[in-house]
Amino acid sequence: MGSSKILWVDLRLQRNKPSLYHHLTKKWSVYCTSESEQIIKEIQKVAPVLLCFEYDYPDIHSLSILQQTLQLLPATPVIMLTEQHSEALAVWALRNRVWDYLVKPLSHQELLKSAESSLSMPPAGRRGNRLPNPIPADLRVNIQQRKMTLPALSFVEKHCHEKIAARDVAQLCGMNTSTFSRAFKKEHGITFRDYLVNYRIQKARHLLQNPNVAVKDIAYTVGFHDPSYFTRMFRRIVGVSPSRYHENHGKRRIPVRLPGKGAG
Repeated sequence: MGSSKILWVDLRLQRNKPSLYHHLTKKWSVYCTSESEQIIKEIQKVAPVLLCFEYDYPDIHSLSILQQTLQLLPATPVIMLTEQHSEALAVWALRNRVWDYLVKPLSHQELLKSAESSLSMPPAGRRGNRLPNPIPADLRVNIQQRKMTLPALSFVEKHCHEKIAARDVAQLCGMNTSTFSRAFKKEHGITFRDYLVNYRIQKARHLLQNPNVAVKDIAYTVGFHDPSYFTRMFRRIVGVSPSRYHENHGKRRIPVRLPGKGAG
């Protein structure tokens, strides 16, 4: 199994979070690409037995790339991972004969199980020719709407260590605060404030893997000026305190450059 090659295609719009491909590297040879124009070349070079397409908020272009790949390799299983989930998107994926449709967040066990299942199926038993199944009109509308608040995601990625007010981010998206709040909740399934807190906590999880950085400094680095509030939020989302997480995961030396302390 170790000789099997997997091609991981990272088509996320926001790449602030670590990709999930590393969960597969202990069992298989995983090759990664994030350049949509290079996918065909990578397929020809790697000759993968499994393809994994990772999305956060898929758009028309990135879904078209997946569809073209499905038609090009009808006998190769494809796993689709997406953070933005909808029934229409799931139905579209299955009609295009995606091998497995996974909604993030998911555990590494779920991903491993999906990969093992697809690779255990003999080629003769894999799904045959995939007929073109166009992206439905309602799904196209939803995807276009999702772009309305993308400036907010980009701003958070660059300024998460600073104080961020919803009214300022709303202006970036060309909306007033109440319209922005409704649009963000509709597009992402959570409020902007919850998204911001979750983003900061996930960034803190990465920084806590560095054993040489103090927990308090990390709190300031990701935008929490109150360490006790940071601890409460971290425990609520991750399930353990940041200090305990630091003890359990801060064993690998990872170079991290901390930006200036901010508040938020």
